[in-house]
Amino acid sequence: MRFESSSDHRRHSLLTCFRFCALAGVVLFSALGCSMTAPIYVWQPPLNQPRPIQSIALAPIHGPQELAAKLDKAMIESQPKTGNAVTLLHPKMLEEMTSIQLASFDGRPSDIAGLSAARRAGADVLIQGQIVRAQLKPQAPKRGRFDLSKRPSEQLVVSWTITDVPTGERLKSDTLTIDREQSEALYPDVASIEGEPVDRVIVAASRQSWKVFSPMANRTDAALALPWIWAGSSRTREGNGYARQGRWDLAEQRWQDVSAKHPTNKAAWNNLAVAAVAHEDFELARSRIRHAKSIAPWSRARKTERWIDEQQHNYHRALGLPDREGGWLMPDPPPPPMSDELPPPVEAQDLDDLPLWTSIPGTKPPGWTWKQWLFQPRLN
Repeated sequence: MRFESSSDHRRHSLLTCFRFCALAGVVLFSALGCSMTAPIYVWQPPLNQPRPIQSIALAPIHGPQELAAKLDKAMIESQPKTGNAVTLLHPKMLEEMTSIQLASFDGRPSDIAGLSAARRAGADVLIQGQIVRAQLKPQAPKRGRFDLSKRPSEQLVVSWTITDVPTGERLKSDTLTIDREQSEALYPDVASIEGEPVDRVIVAASRQSWKVFSPMANRTDAALALPWIWAGSSRTREGNGYARQGRWDLAEQRWQDVSAKHPTNKAAWNNLAVAAVAHEDFELARSRIRHAKSIAPWSRARKTERWIDEQQHNYHRALGLPDREGGWLMPDPPPPPMSDELPPPVEAQDLDDLPLWTSIPGTKPPGWTWKQWLFQPRLN
């Protein structure tokens, strides 16, 4: 007969407690489920455009003639199709509409002629591009025992300028840099484009450039609930699989079947809200996520609700729509207050008139208190 010592009993109790906690954690994790992502296209406002526009005039692009012609063509072909029907006036259209030759005698585009042609055509803004750098051939790595540097591949650097046509004021300037690795990561479909690798970089550069000027439907990842042991979980996960393939219609059908048979499956309701965003029905998305939150308090549903609000906010900004009734969960910060009063002029002070102690490093300047000097905000 074996007697168990107190230390063995304590060790056995701790091991039993650990097993119980681990089992409870697995059950709780399975019950609550986790999340996965699926690709979705949502509208994003332009990055550097201060106001909605209806008509864009594209001037001839500066740079090597053959490369500039390819980028001109790619810009026209990759023009985004937006809900507010932004009209693109490319160089040939401007010349036909205004009878102004946009290129000077040496073949270089004329900025003055481009602005004049855009005004006659009634465009809102004029886009002017210049190819700053074009690395068309990949550089071979150096042969050296200790050289571990990565040599750049095909690279294109383009400088863009946005000009307000009615006033002639330069609104924004932006420089875009993209190489082959970035283009294939941002736009996987460009890898299937026939031709030289630099042609794929040009296509990707044109798509990235449009994000600066015009609203676009950009690809992002939406978080989906991934349940395991709730009723209808297998059917919900099947819908998740369709969503991962971009087949949101079939995914929504699976989640609707689950919500009809098992109304308390909050994961299905959460994913149905995301599916409503996929076809731009934001009010339906809000209704579905409110139902998911009413079933049980859930952090995933709260995150999805904030995500829906953000996507609808971007959608309204991108297409120039008014704000949603009731406002946003996270509205834009208010602009700083404007004042017509000019700040009082700062009087110049002669350094020779300052007290001698002000030349000691670390002492407070005249007119400051020690509290203001010691606790002033620091710039990182």
